[in-house]
Amino acid sequence: MILDLNQSPLQREGLVRVYLPVGYDQSNDTYPVLYMHDGQNLFYPGSDISGASWQAGDQLDQLQIAGVTTGIILVAIDCSVENEGLGRMSEYSPWPSAPPAELANWNSKKLGMGGKGDLYVDWLTRSLKPLIDQNFRTQPERDTTLIGGSSMGAVISLYAALKYPDSFSKVGVMSPAFWFAEQPIRQFIDQTGFRERLSIYIDIGTAETSDSTVSCFPDVYLKGARSLHQQLSQKAFIKRLCLNIDQGGLHSETAWAGRFPDMLCWLLDANL
Repeated sequence: MILDLNQSPLQREGLVRVYLPVGYDQSNDTYPVLYMHDGQNLFYPGSDISGASWQAGDQLDQLQIAGVTTGIILVAIDCSVENEGLGRMSEYSPWPSAPPAELANWNSKKLGMGGKGDLYVDWLTRSLKPLIDQNFRTQPERDTTLIGGSSMGAVISLYAALKYPDSFSKVGVMSPAFWFAEQPIRQFIDQTGFRERLSIYIDIGTAETSDSTVSCFPDVYLKGARSLHQQLSQKAFIKRLCLNIDQGGLHSETAWAGRFPDMLCWLLDANL
């Protein structure tokens, strides 16, 4: 099901794709909900520039049919296409970009973006989530509400859960672009003080890059994920924490599709 919604705080319209579990229309069951970003890449080949997708609907069907899960609603929010896609960078970070010293000489249009993340997260939590809960048979409690994404989508997922811990309890942080605003993210984590506890899955490939001409990028990604895991491991609000390192894993839809079942099953505490 595809919803075309006015995302008024962001002054744009956008598509939200809702996957419903196997047998949804034949039952009165309620289901946990997973919110994800870059929704245009999750279901069908060809949406991404590479022509790949996560095939998330097929994967969720298979996990449910195999009895690994009892079904889950996936709410996939398309990213902004404004400014040749750079609007995505702005909406997926509450802070302007502040890359580490290793990327000081990187000349990219992505630098200088960021800063609309609060508007996006507020809209998702205060407007979209109530709409989904009102119109679908969800389990709206925080214990059954998950959020996740990859790259910048991972950054904004973590931020959303830290800002709204009363709404989200489980976070999928796949290939986080920690480099985009590392120090502001670190400071926000350290300033967080709430009683609710979070389960956070982090993963990273050893060959990830956002620019193949920048030789240090794989190390930047790997170091960022490891330091994020280390910092979170010291926090009292952590209930469960995981770092999954994918040897040879790339920064790509195909790689994330391959790890999607691992992420989901770990968060749901289910066995593949």
